[in-house]
Amino acid sequence: MLSRTSFALALMLAAVPILSGCGRGNGLPSDLTNHLAQRGIKITPLRVHAPWSARSGYVVAQCTPAIATNLVATFKLQRIHPDDRQWRWAIDRAGGVASVKELWGVTGRPAQFKLSNGGQFEYFYLIITADGFMYLAAEYAYG
Repeated sequence: MLSRTSFALALMLAAVPILSGCGRGNGLPSDLTNHLAQRGIKITPLRVHAPWSARSGYVVAQCTPAIATNLVATFKLQRIHPDDRQWRWAIDRAGGVASVKELWGVTGRPAQFKLSNGGQFEYFYLIITADGFMYLAAEYAYG
């Protein structure tokens, strides 16, 4: 049986990974921003959403025409129009963002989204809003 001191120590050691930031998300925001940075596209996330219980997530950052153009060209993104069924689906992946100005994406485990750590994204969407932000939505592929 554990003494009170031993129990308290065990409880503190169990809490360290949680309090230090490990386990607070699924890793997608850092994998995505690192993948972009390796290709010369540096963004500063203003907000991220990537629950540890999911394989997907998104990053919100300030959008400039130069960054948007670079993302589209570097990753061979295709424009998605409002009448395409992917439009609503992609917006839902980014938390239902409103005031969408432009939507670009690529799906089907694109080769340009093979990660240096061996991971792979199933899809990637660039959602540009009318108020000057961009949502970068992605999901890890199975297996």
